[in-house]
Amino acid sequence: MDAALVFNCGHNGLSIIRELGRQGVNEIYALDSVRSIGTHSRYARFARCPDPLTNETAFIEFLLRFVKGRTDKPVLFPTNDHWAQAIAHHKSVLKPHYRVWVSDGPVVDLLIQKPRFYEWAMKQGYPVPRSWSDAEVDKLSNDCFPIVAKPAFRVASSDSKLHAMRAVENYGKRLTVLETREQLEVYRRGNTSKSEECVFQEYVRGLSDCMYTVGVYVNQEHAVMGVFTGRKVRGFPPDIGDCIVGQVEKMDEAIVCMVKQMCRDLRYSGIAEFEFKKDSITGKIFLIEVNPRSWSWIGITPSCGVSLPWMAYCDMTGHKSVSYTETICQTGSVKYAKVSRDRRNCLRNNKRSGYPEWHMTHEQWKQSLECDILVDAEYSLDDMKPWLFASWRKSFPVSIYGRVKSRIRRITTRKQALGQ
Repeated sequence: MDAALVFNCGHNGLSIIRELGRQGVNEIYALDSVRSIGTHSRYARFARCPDPLTNETAFIEFLLRFVKGRTDKPVLFPTNDHWAQAIAHHKSVLKPHYRVWVSDGPVVDLLIQKPRFYEWAMKQGYPVPRSWSDAEVDKLSNDCFPIVAKPAFRVASSDSKLHAMRAVENYGKRLTVLETREQLEVYRRGNTSKSEECVFQEYVRGLSDCMYTVGVYVNQEHAVMGVFTGRKVRGFPPDIGDCIVGQVEKMDEAIVCMVKQMCRDLRYSGIAEFEFKKDSITGKIFLIEVNPRSWSWIGITPSCGVSLPWMAYCDMTGHKSVSYTETICQTGSVKYAKVSRDRRNCLRNNKRSGYPEWHMTHEQWKQSLECDILVDAEYSLDDMKPWLFASWRKSFPVSIYGRVKSRIRRITTRKQALGQ
């Protein structure tokens, strides 16, 4: 079987590594610039590589060196925007040596650059929130408020450290709700140097539990072969945070059909997540973004009968024939959770963050996770080391962990210098 290379091995990458390993792929490499949780999986070998956020060229050169002397064509699995973008930009150079399911560069760039994507989607008639540039927002009437300000992009590949610093700042900001024109002006005065890196948008009301996902695998002919539908049950922070608990959830067939049509319009190929949000007041559903790669809780899909990572591997290598598959599980029957983190959030952190309605007792929390199949993001009897690593990491304050890590690095460097 051809090898698989998984990049950026947080919980997203760990899920893909475990699924491919369980399916019998015996050569999996966990590539990352840091020792992330997925790099500790028994199913993968860790290889440190340059981060395309700051060293896109060095990252591609690393891949070309890595494949020298190999007789197979490994399959590439990027799990974050800038890793996917780097692969897409250099697809023609990589394709002779690797199996690349990532879409072409212009498609990935369009999806990552939010103002361009929203403009394209509105012209095509897709239900995205109304969006305005910094120049256009002056003309808004007062009844358009509240609106949100969000970065034009979160992360993108580059060879520029300055570009990377801005991306990191954008990644942490997510969105800012502006209730009035006065708040808008205050925001603009505080971000005068970054007006071109911001997009203003209609506010879709609701917390993170109003977020829905349609995850797909799309073949090289731009036909959708696998469909998963789900909902974010809890994120942290509760309003706009990453998924901590997600569940399988049936969605309107019209939404799924729209996703398939958009894949054809984009000429998309590969794994993608289409993120929707249902307005908590009107019930109207908006398309918020499209992630041109796997997403944080893709680990739920194998338990829902539509393993998107395995489907991508089989389709690219020809290991097995791939036929159209979609989730048929009942809503809530399968859940994915970062269990220990969710427990802390529900028992303490949600209330401290200003969302007492999400506070629970221990028994209430346990009941909220009840389902037919619970996929733990970290704990797994057949692959314990990532869970042990995560548990050890959480037991140290950040400052102590940093000092311990630095001391280990100094000792190791000294031994190497002395030839020990």
